Amino acid sequence: MTLLRTMAFCLAASLLPAAGLADSLIQTATLKDVQTVGSTSKKQKHQQYDLLVDTSTNEYTCRTKLGSSFNPTQFVVGSPIQFKVDGQKGEATTSTGKKTKCSIVRVAASSAP
Repeated sequence: MTLLRTMAFCLAASLLPAAGLADSLIQTATLKDVQTVGSTSKKQKHQQYDLLVDTSTNEYTCRTKLGSSFNPTQFVVGSPIQFKVDGQKGEATTSTGKKTKCSIVRVAASSAP
């Protein structure tokens, strides 16, 4: 009986990571806009940004983390990017390999072309 329980536990444990990976979705998208959010101060020197990303199915507004270093000139508006969606987390990657992580704050259905 113990061997059967151990085997069942190992099988369940091996399937859990696969189910977690299925939740993330990587899509080719277009960066529509980069906008500043809030303002900086003496204590908080890094600006926070919203990335507006357009995929074939949805338009996402993804906000960079407060206090994180982000160079907006590396993300050219209108250029194609790879956009990874994992629940409320997002990650944008440019064609040159520059990455930024962000939190998805808004999702809208993509407008018809």
